Amino acid sequence: MKPGTNASGISNCFNILRIQCYGTMKKHLWRCHVCNDIHLGIKGPEVCPTCGARNAFARSDMNEALKIIGEGEDVTSKEQIIDIWEEFIRGKEFTLNKERHVVETLASGVLENQKNHGLRFCPCRITTGDLEKDLKLVCPCNFPAQKIYKEESECWCSLFVKR
Repeated sequence: MKPGTNASGISNCFNILRIQCYGTMKKHLWRCHVCNDIHLGIKGPEVCPTCGARNAFARSDMNEALKIIGEGEDVTSKEQIIDIWEEFIRGKEFTLNKERHVVETLASGVLENQKNHGLRFCPCRITTGDLEKDLKLVCPCNFPAQKIYKEESECWCSLFVKR
């Protein structure tokens, strides 16, 4: 195991994949036979987003996918969280809150949830203890579908706001 990686994080990853693959969502793991990109969904993408190969995805399983993915890098700082959010907003109708202290406070809350619950849940949402339901609360959540975003032009915690 890489330094900084813990067994509970890998175990949590297995649990999430089990729910996504075998729960009510009926999603499957798919592997691009050209570049080994891994996709989770009802079907594989027609075009691989990594290498551009067409119709290149074959069904995979958790063991194969996790071996290909590896342990990945640990996200442990506010700066890393904010970088993830800044990448997420590129080309979208929303941006980050202009007040930097708000963004940094929310990043701290996300990291605290990661430490306490094993996932980066939105700090403004309350988890239920049902992992399948709680996966919808991982930040960024699907806030554009929420009534508050449509009416107030911002997500629940005001992290993401319409441009």
